[in-house]
Amino acid sequence: MAYVFLGGPAMAHPHHSMSNPGGFVPGFAHPWLGLDHLLAMVAVGVLAVRIGGRALWGVPVTFLAFLAVGGVIGLEGFKTRLIEAGIALSVILLGVALASGKKYPLGVTLVGVAAMALFHGHVHGAELPAMAAPGTYAVGLLVATALLHLLGVAAGMYLTGSVKRTAALRFSGAVIAIAGAAFLFQA
Repeated sequence: MAYVFLGGPAMAHPHHSMSNPGGFVPGFAHPWLGLDHLLAMVAVGVLAVRIGGRALWGVPVTFLAFLAVGGVIGLEGFKTRLIEAGIALSVILLGVALASGKKYPLGVTLVGVAAMALFHGHVHGAELPAMAAPGTYAVGLLVATALLHLLGVAAGMYLTGSVKRTAALRFSGAVIAIAGAAFLFQA
């Protein structure tokens, strides 16, 4: 278990080594290219549908807001080696939430999603000072994240339309949780 907390960064971010890491396009591309982020962002949208009502907009908006807060915290230089493990744990928890088939209370979900978003945002904020255009990178990241949440909402609406599709949703949640576990052992 100590390996998880002492390891280096996960290799789920291969595009971080791009020659020009700043600007809107790399920020927009990041969530699509980092499998940990892609899975988490889509899962947030699906989870919002699973809960329904105000969660449909509240869960994704909360994630976006706390993604930005986490970015500011990372930009301010707060450092911890647990960030990658926190990101991996967020993927695991989102996968488990979808696989369980349970409808969680909105308040609990918002607190959990906010905490998860802090980890996802922190890693980007910590990277911003080295970028050529950190502001436009952040905008690209937020726009892509919002689009992935919308994709998750669309997928959630489709997958909750029948008993067979709900079973597929639960199975996909299990796959997401397993992927998160793999990220955790890379962290």
